[in-house]
Amino acid sequence: MLINYQEYQAMFEVEDRMWWYKTLHDRVIHEIKAASPAYRDLHILDAGCGTGGLLTRLQAEGMTRLRGFDYNAYAVEFSESRGLPVSRKDITALDYPAESFDVVISNDVLYQFDDPELTDALRGIYRVLKPGGLFITNNNAFRVFGGIHDLAVGSKRRFVKADFDRFLALFPGFRVEKATYWSLLLSPLILGVRLFQKLQLRLGWIRAEEVRSDVSLPSPAINDFLYRVCTLERRLLRRAPFGSSLFLVIRKDDVSQ
Repeated sequence: MLINYQEYQAMFEVEDRMWWYKTLHDRVIHEIKAASPAYRDLHILDAGCGTGGLLTRLQAEGMTRLRGFDYNAYAVEFSESRGLPVSRKDITALDYPAESFDVVISNDVLYQFDDPELTDALRGIYRVLKPGGLFITNNNAFRVFGGIHDLAVGSKRRFVKADFDRFLALFPGFRVEKATYWSLLLSPLILGVRLFQKLQLRLGWIRAEEVRSDVSLPSPAINDFLYRVCTLERRLLRRAPFGSSLFLVIRKDDVSQ
């Protein structure tokens, strides 16, 4: 898990402006609004809220029945500095009452776990979701995109959709309603950067113990361009077959009927 204060500080400082976070938060908000015209009344949990950027966006959209947690104390401190309703918890041992939330969000958290821990995390999310509720999750995708970011954040895995199909089959009525990889349009650029990073590590130009994540704000012009490209892709492609991230909307069907 992320334990480096500097990494969380970097996230906190750019999360409301950096193209990648803005695109991801746009995707989450779109799915929540599409789920119900009464989206402002939904009970929403951000499971692994980081420094609170998404919760802040949700508040700005009029959603007030929010809760968040993170395992890392630094992340919780940053979120609390925003005045957010957060606590410190372990996603593999959730203690909320059963069927407490209409929506559970967990972005870029599950890569930290081996199979048994990932199963525990999904079991807890399944338990706290109401029947008919949504689990929205973004995760890093395809091993070929691995780079220094993975080392910096302690990533144990990258996903493809089939991985989630396999785990979700353990829970009755837990099914993928929507899945897409992104950003397809930026994939050549991202892949080139990551392959060069791997070469640098192999040649010793970068030391693994000194790597930093890719969380940094580019120039305003480049940041705006990358955001526009990702926004265009989101509007044109409901599903993309390739990309460095996998975005899923998973529904918990009411199996009691």
